[in-house]
Amino acid sequence: MRRTRQLHLWIGLICSIFILIESVTGLLLSERWLLGSGSTDMRPPQAITQSASAAGQDTGQSDQTANNTGRTFTARNGESASDGASANNRQAFKDGDRGEGSGATGIIKGLHEGRIGQTNVKWLADLTAVGMIVLTSTGIILSIKSLRAQSIRRKKRHVEA
Repeated sequence: MRRTRQLHLWIGLICSIFILIESVTGLLLSERWLLGSGSTDMRPPQAITQSASAAGQDTGQSDQTANNTGRTFTARNGESASDGASANNRQAFKDGDRGEGSGATGIIKGLHEGRIGQTNVKWLADLTAVGMIVLTSTGIILSIKSLRAQSIRRKKRHVEA
C-alpha cells in the first residue's frame, strides 16, 4: 500500500506539471487579450497565410512573405510554405477552420474553439481552464508538502536508529 501511494504521488506530481502547462497555455491561446494581443484567430499559420494570399495581396511573385503574430512564413505563388503536408491536408485545415468539419473531428475542433454545435461556450472552456490551473497548482503544493513530511520522518527515523 505504501509503494502504491508513493507511485501515485510521484506520477500525480509529474502529470500535474504537464496539465498545469497545458491549462495555462490553452487559456492564453484562447484568450489572446491576456497576452496583450487583440487577435482571437485560432487558425494555423498556413491557413492565415492562404487567407491573406487569397484576399488579393501580391500573389504574382515567386516568393511572398506574410507576417502574423511576429512570425514570418514564406509562400510560393500564393500558397503556404511547404511543411510536408499535401494540398489536400491544407484544404482540409482551411475548411475545418470555419467549423465545417464533420463527425468527431468537427466536434473536437468546435470544443477547442469554445463551441458545442452552434452554441458559444467559450466561457465554460475558460472557466474549466482556470479550475484546472487551481486544482493542479494546489495538488502540486500538497504533493510537495507530503514529500517534505516524508523526508522529515525519514530523518527522524535515521537519527533514532
